[in-house]
Amino acid sequence: EQLHPHRQVAIKILRPGIDNKSLLARIKHEAELLGRLCHPGIARIYGSGSFDDGQGGVPYFIMELIEHALPITDYADAHQLDTRQRIELMKMVCESIHHGHERGVIHRDLKPGNILVDEHGVPRVIDFGVATTDAEADSPITQLTRQGQMIGTLQYMSPEQVDSKQHNVDARTDVYGLGCVLYELLAGRPPIYLDGRPLHEVARAICDTAPQPLA
Repeated sequence: EQLHPHRQVAIKILRPGIDNKSLLARIKHEAELLGRLCHPGIARIYGSGSFDDGQGGVPYFIMELIEHALPITDYADAHQLDTRQRIELMKMVCESIHHGHERGVIHRDLKPGNILVDEHGVPRVIDFGVATTDAEADSPITQLTRQGQMIGTLQYMSPEQVDSKQHNVDARTDVYGLGCVLYELLAGRPPIYLDGRPLHEVARAICDTAPQPLA
């Protein structure tokens, strides 16, 4: 609960895992990127900071609370949406991501869990924490990728994201992610099964496997 102005908000706290300097850089990075975006399909950010946990500080940011939200696939199933309704829902998501692309912001982690649908049926894109821009060659996030840490969620990663030898991640990576989400929204399963496979097989599957046609 935020007192001034008075409203209910959501607080995102980054999980520990990489060093605190990288975490702080990431949260600052996300806050700055979201500050560029103003679209009804993208969750707004109100502020960011960190608190002392006795081990160097934990970063967080304060964002718009999306009431009674569900991931897009769960929402579609819960409301028994037909094919046309699912496509119309995804069309709104595409418009939101296009808004980011027009401002040079690439999300890089599009998945059902990062596309929440509110109680009015409006999808909202969240979690630009691994986003990048088309003009930041030396950003902290880009440097993490160069160091060999794959950024994103494997099931929805584009081939260029899992290929550590390539650095040509651009807006097309989001188009691929949107395609993966749309496929799952229509078929009820991801386009490529990756569960239980070792990492090297996952990368090969993403780069070399053609999904089964939806038809």
